[in-house]
Amino acid sequence: MGNEEIFMCARFQGKREKLEELRSRLLQMVEFTSHEEGCLFYNLHVDRDDPTIFYFLEGWKNSEALAFHDQTHYVQAIIQDAPELTTNGIEVNFMTKIS
Repeated sequence: MGNEEIFMCARFQGKREKLEELRSRLLQMVEFTSHEEGCLFYNLHVDRDDPTIFYFLEGWKNSEALAFHDQTHYVQAIIQDAPELTTNGIEVNFMTKIS
């Protein structure tokens, strides 16, 4: 990856009884992450048909910026808490921009 920009999607399906906590935590991550130097964008979305599913669409300046993000206390905390907050953990997909 090196110096190439990185684009990705992270998907969270919240447990119904933990939905408000998950939503709050994800919104807090937007606030923290938007100040990271290598963050190009970090947008939180909710599925139109299923309000338990959240998506982060993310853009990073390079692999070093993403590595920094992955080691922050808030990312490490959501990874640790994902089994309690979500039905099946965090699904991450990397993408290549084609236009």
